[in-house]
Amino acid sequence: MDLDAVADELYGLPPGEFTATRDARAQQARKAGDRELAEHIRKLRRPTAAAWAANLLVREEPEEARLLLELGEAMRGAHRDLDGGQLRELSARQRQITAALARQARELAERAGGHLGDDAQREVTETLHAALADEEAGRAWAAGRLSRPLAAPVGFTEEAVAAAPPRPAAPPSLRPRPKPRRARRRARRNGN
Repeated sequence: MDLDAVADELYGLPPGEFTATRDARAQQARKAGDRELAEHIRKLRRPTAAAWAANLLVREEPEEARLLLELGEAMRGAHRDLDGGQLRELSARQRQITAALARQARELAERAGGHLGDDAQREVTETLHAALADEEAGRAWAAGRLSRPLAAPVGFTEEAVAAAPPRPAAPPSLRPRPKPRRARRRARRNGN
């Protein structure tokens, strides 16, 4: 028994089976005289519903996971090269792929007897965005051993890629003037 084999087993289980199996494996290691391994096993944390679904997606759909990681590599390259045309094209693919994979994760979780609420579904999507944006996060997700969902980094979500650069502020003479106080009160009374 080694830590990698135990971790693979545990993170492949439904969350409800995780703790009892982890404790049993830690006890087995302790009985075999490997206190250090037993302690490492005991420190493994039960995955949240979103992390479990993300792990399940990687395990059940390894080809889809590989394609997502390749897309992330291409997006990071286009981002580094400031290639706007390629970023727009890849961003469109990102939206399609992450939405499809998040739906797939939900379906896989339900087939395995779990349920993903809306918050957990959002966390799966954020995990996919994190795997796209950050190579290390992608490797962590691809290992299929997440205990917590990954947070999408600021500045590399689909919205950020598609957003235009900020425009400079208009000079004061071109800024719209606020309505006089009397006009604002009249507009509120009229429901505008």
